[in-house]
Amino acid sequence: MARHFSFSPWRRAFQWSLTALVAIIPFVNSDGGALLRLNIPTLTLELAGHRFRIEELYLVWLFALALIFLFILITLILGRVWCGWVCPQTALSDTADWLNRHKHLRPLRHLGFILISLWAGATFVWYFMPPAQYLTLLVSGKLGVWPVGTTLVITGLIMVDLLFIRRLFCQDFCPYGRFQTILLDKGTLTLQAPQEELHRCIDCKSCLRICPTGIDIRKGPQIECINCALCLDACRQIMSNRGEEGIIRYTFGLDDLGWHAIISAKTIALALIVTALSSATLFLASHRPVANFKIGRAALLASRLTDSGRQQTFFSGSITNRRETEQKFTISVTDVNDESMTIRGPTSFTLAGNEKHPLTLAIDSPKIPGPAPMPITFTLIALEDNSRLTIAAYITPAEISGKPKP
Repeated sequence: MARHFSFSPWRRAFQWSLTALVAIIPFVNSDGGALLRLNIPTLTLELAGHRFRIEELYLVWLFALALIFLFILITLILGRVWCGWVCPQTALSDTADWLNRHKHLRPLRHLGFILISLWAGATFVWYFMPPAQYLTLLVSGKLGVWPVGTTLVITGLIMVDLLFIRRLFCQDFCPYGRFQTILLDKGTLTLQAPQEELHRCIDCKSCLRICPTGIDIRKGPQIECINCALCLDACRQIMSNRGEEGIIRYTFGLDDLGWHAIISAKTIALALIVTALSSATLFLASHRPVANFKIGRAALLASRLTDSGRQQTFFSGSITNRRETEQKFTISVTDVNDESMTIRGPTSFTLAGNEKHPLTLAIDSPKIPGPAPMPITFTLIALEDNSRLTIAAYITPAEISGKPKP
């Protein structure tokens, strides 16, 4: 590594890239759907052009679980690098510090805080409704209570953070810093001033002055350290003037064991868990049924006997096309002997991509003689790939006699 190499420009570029990515994602569409959006009215998660409805949230939970274990794995390997390089709180605090540090910008800093807070509040809402819709309704004065309220609440919280909290959160309140201490391994990446190098320290205190959380890294590992490497850059700058290497550096473990030290039983086990969860998520997502099929006894329509003595039982439900393209479906019903039964109502459907179609069907059957219900099976067939979904139901003795209404 070059003597004058500085981490700060790379860290700032990484922070700004992530910030830009967060801002851009709500505007990006993929295959007719959002890149990432949770549609509250339809209870649907849009992800890379695919839509996952609430009944498919097990996939989201699996994916979230994979991300949690991946986060733990990254922490085990890279330590507090998340805090200094990725965490939104650090990015906000760095921005506030930058505005405060430039004297010609200080009169505008509160305006800057307001704009940053409003942007954060609006961006949060844009992950739940399209930005174009949000801005159109805002301009027309028709933006609803929850978008306005959520935007203002997030704006207020960010303003309080920028004005009063900032680094205090990292120093005293952040749960991750406390949680991370139990994940330390012998090879975890660590920012430190090795004890064997401290004899070269000239006590310039540059590392102490520039530290955003106000710690003295020369005193050893401390929970408040966010591994931002500002002290490392400052130390290198000072020591390079003396023709020496900096004292502070990143090491794999306190004993500088080298990158091979990250390969341990813990990291291997976590990597296997992440791989298993990710593979399961991808497999289940790629093998989703073509449709979501729901059907059950109609609550408001009782079974009836026709003039011919046969029984009609009413069922209601829905078919939802999970594909982005048009799909054709048919419905059939069989009795306990696998014999086909007569359906009064449409049995063939053509649904546009992601369309949901309500169902109301009457099943024609012989009169059920006794108190025991008769099992039946509904089958939905997707004509494109001949895949089938089945739902077990039952028919009970007729409750009302007389000719059914049309």
